[in-house]
Amino acid sequence: MDIFIAIIEIIIILGLLISLHEAGHLSMAKAFHVYCFEYSIGFGPALLHKKRKNGETYFSLRAIPLGGYVSMYGESGETPDGYEAPDPSRSLNAIAKWKKAIVLIAGVFLNFVLGLVLIFISNIAFPQYYASYAYQPVGSSQTIFYSEATYSEQVLSYIEEEAEEGFEPSSYFVNFLTIPDSGLYVLLSDDVTISGTDESFVALYSPSTLLKPHELSDSILFYRASTEGLTDEMLLQGIEALPDPDLLASGDSYLVSSAATGTTASFSLSLIGFAEDDEENVNSSHIEIPFTLTVEGEGNDRHWADSGIEFQEIREWLHWNGAWQQWAKDVPNACGAIVKGIGSLFTAEGFSNLSGIVGMTAALPNIQASGGWARIFYFAGLLSINLAFFNLLPFPGLDGWALVVTAIEGITRKRVPAKAQSIMSIIGMVLLFGLMIAVTVKDIIQLF
Repeated sequence: MDIFIAIIEIIIILGLLISLHEAGHLSMAKAFHVYCFEYSIGFGPALLHKKRKNGETYFSLRAIPLGGYVSMYGESGETPDGYEAPDPSRSLNAIAKWKKAIVLIAGVFLNFVLGLVLIFISNIAFPQYYASYAYQPVGSSQTIFYSEATYSEQVLSYIEEEAEEGFEPSSYFVNFLTIPDSGLYVLLSDDVTISGTDESFVALYSPSTLLKPHELSDSILFYRASTEGLTDEMLLQGIEALPDPDLLASGDSYLVSSAATGTTASFSLSLIGFAEDDEENVNSSHIEIPFTLTVEGEGNDRHWADSGIEFQEIREWLHWNGAWQQWAKDVPNACGAIVKGIGSLFTAEGFSNLSGIVGMTAALPNIQASGGWARIFYFAGLLSINLAFFNLLPFPGLDGWALVVTAIEGITRKRVPAKAQSIMSIIGMVLLFGLMIAVTVKDIIQLF
């Protein structure tokens, strides 16, 4: 059911982004009196091909929803089959070069603006969900991450025995530390050991959902420990080991599904005391709870037994000021990540991180579980900005290439031969579709 909903969501998202992009081209072309033969969403055979009475432009919906186009007179140098050539003054090449540039960049502009709007909507219209809260104690430069939790009677008894004077069991929170710039949460614990191995592990908090309460054992991943990448800042925070970077990149954590029933994972969980009536007492009381998780079940039903700690749903409405402040952080981060991603596009690492329609669809359920509709709107906004940046690349078949050709024609005052433009566009489209096919195959392989 989740994957069916994800398919519907990705169709709606891509349909919106493509429709608006092509609507940008169409609206500016109409504004400058350029004749438009067709506005199409998708490629291939037409499922719908209509135009308004006395209208000049056909509106089409085609079978392959991997893009769209606006067919404008003069764009390819030839009149499409089945159409009569309009007056030469209605050609795209008959208008001033600055007007042509506006027509070409209009789709990119609308995608970028839509991305900004969607990211703001994600902050203002929906609650934000968190894995933990961040708090900076008075007079300290260290940020503490903690998460409210409910405890089993057994854990509560342990806290009552170990609690310092002035602290109630309810005032203790689970302490998380982050690996900077990664978004990963590390459980501050002693060496994690798993029976049957001689290796040390690192425990990462990776909740399967933030939309409802979730048990610790369902939200913990174990990776082989490594000291690679450790910084002085991490050591000061108490992080003495990191996940093996190769395993982390591949997502190859210790899989409980392949462990023998009865396998145990031992670690200790750090709790911090928080006295609400005295903020300076934050971090003044620590309790280390030793845990041993045991693999239960058989076959595909194997899982870690409950730990006795259940994390609560943590959500917050940002409201107007908070939404703008978050938006001001989100937009530069999104743009920076996209530019960095495009810069590494044709490297081995960049290709491995690239996702097509299959990968995006598969990722949507996890994206939604990490923050509900706020994350879906943020994802759509990120995708829209990515589409804008990608289309600006000076690659044949993209808007950026058409802008380069227009600039050359404006500077030299000579037309680039239509045949040369057509050949380059065909080569570019073949390469782009080849890249799409390669990414799709990679995404499908990674699903299994």
